[in-house]
Amino acid sequence: MIRKSVLGFSLIESLMIVAMVGIIVILMANLPNAMNLVNKSKNLSLIKEIATKQIEDKRAISYANLANGSVAISDQRLNTVADASGTVLIEDCSVDVCPNEEHIKQVTVTLNWKENNKVQTITLKTLIGEGGLNQ
Repeated sequence: MIRKSVLGFSLIESLMIVAMVGIIVILMANLPNAMNLVNKSKNLSLIKEIATKQIEDKRAISYANLANGSVAISDQRLNTVADASGTVLIEDCSVDVCPNEEHIKQVTVTLNWKENNKVQTITLKTLIGEGGLNQ
């Protein structure tokens, strides 16, 4: 008996190689976009965490010690985000919200940072009243 030895690739093997190369190319093309989304999500999460911490810190202070004015946020974690800065503004409650001149302060936390050469901003507001939490 004579055995025939067949060399080369079958059609199915060739199609599998083309499919694998195609999948790798698609994954490589989407990798930069995925990395940008991961970075954006990480920055936004950190910024929200910093803003929430600022609100919690102000709630821990008694109403009598909340002085009106604006103060820059000096959280070390801001250094990990591009061009990040923030302020905490404390002011008396507006007449629209407090028509009976209640003893309430409005605290506004604003954080700015740069992402993909665009300035991003997040603002959180809360009201802190005399006799409220931790009073």
